[in-house]
Amino acid sequence: MTQADKKAWVGCPARYAAGIFGDKWCFVLLRDVLLHGKRYYGEFLASDERIATNVLANRLTRLEDTGMLSRHVDPKKKSKVFYRPTQKARALLPAFLGMLVWSTEYDEHTEAPESFAKAFRDDPKATIAWYEAEIDRVDGQIMTQSA
Repeated sequence: MTQADKKAWVGCPARYAAGIFGDKWCFVLLRDVLLHGKRYYGEFLASDERIATNVLANRLTRLEDTGMLSRHVDPKKKSKVFYRPTQKARALLPAFLGMLVWSTEYDEHTEAPESFAKAFRDDPKATIAWYEAEIDRVDGQIMTQSA
């Protein structure tokens, strides 16, 4: 089968979603941006999963190209860039959190505190709103520090 014969990763909702965040590294980077407030390359590199630098650069570019992250030059230090989740990435929060809660139920080695899954199960809207506010806080902090 040639590249031209392969089915495009659009049209089918499952293919589209898998094409954006079906890769384990893209999924972990989205976790870091949406839930852990990471924005800078070095912060991603320091994650417990120990992503290789070439893979990190590739996945950040992929998430930027698919409209999940926006890249910004740090005004204080022009050689530094940071990444912010776009509205498209933020719209993923309900499903993303739902998948993580599902994981806490079926991964017998989960490292997530029980309070995480409980908060989402008890009041998903409030939990999503909390993460939205946290994203705004982190982004606001970065923009203030960078200005």
